[in-house]
Amino acid sequence: MKTFSVVLSPRRGSTPRRILVPVEFSETSIHALRYAVPLARQLGGRVTLLHVLEWSVVPATWGSVTTDEQIIIAAAGQSLTRLARQTVPAEMLDQTMVRVGRPHQAIAETAQELKTDLIVIATHGRPILTRALLGSTAERVVRHASCMVLTVRPNTAGRPPGFRTQSLASRINRILVPVDFSNRSRPAVKLAVRLARIMDARIALLHVVAPLPINSAKYRPEVRQCDAEAKLQARRKLVKLAATVPKEIHTEVLLCQDIPHRGIASTAREWQCHLIVLPTRGATGASYIVLGSTAEAVVRHAPCPVLTFRQAPTRW
Repeated sequence: MKTFSVVLSPRRGSTPRRILVPVEFSETSIHALRYAVPLARQLGGRVTLLHVLEWSVVPATWGSVTTDEQIIIAAAGQSLTRLARQTVPAEMLDQTMVRVGRPHQAIAETAQELKTDLIVIATHGRPILTRALLGSTAERVVRHASCMVLTVRPNTAGRPPGFRTQSLASRINRILVPVDFSNRSRPAVKLAVRLARIMDARIALLHVVAPLPINSAKYRPEVRQCDAEAKLQARRKLVKLAATVPKEIHTEVLLCQDIPHRGIASTAREWQCHLIVLPTRGATGASYIVLGSTAEAVVRHAPCPVLTFRQAPTRW
């Protein structure tokens, strides 16, 4: 990746909530701004717009391509500045940036350099590519970013937030928190509690029990007994975890049996969830791989925005 960047319209000063929004000038990517701007307004944050250019340069033609690169970068910067003026109030705009490189890597590195608190990114990218490829950038950002990532997709049910919307409180009333009872579960619940207070929302703690083996019919009584005991134990743990939530926040416990990402997505639909809060990794070893892939699969299939994190923030 080429590491140089072009920074336009900088605004310095205190940034209590630094929000980075990658945009590709498509309607889908701009949709992320419809969430980022009201959220920044609600939290007293500042927004940075980032556009990443990606192309391969053959070393033998470097000299002749450089001028074209500079022209394209300048044009992208001008387009980004126009978009910022149209969508982000001047007092909330931190800066606009154009970088060259692999999108997910440039986004993650920029977020780290700027000490970003939150990345807001659409789950689809350029409209000329397939949906699977479009989704891959957001999923890779979720995998590699060191800060929280809010992934959003075009709103198919109801009107999306507007750039003048004062906050997201009226749109985020139900927060779903999938838990696996690992050491990542409590930070997820604490983060959800902070958000519930900000949004005046209710919380549901969800545990997905692994499905029964396909060949379990041969040992049906034993399998059913183990399955029933696993569900009972999980429900007890859910109730115990729910007891740590302050009483003023309405909290439910939900239990389902399915493949993890599918159970989370289907429960989000049934419960009419507005936001899913999910850590990007659980324990270590194989558990780390499973939970990591689960988070990315949830981002891909969830019917609502998903907030993922590696380490829960302390100042939200």
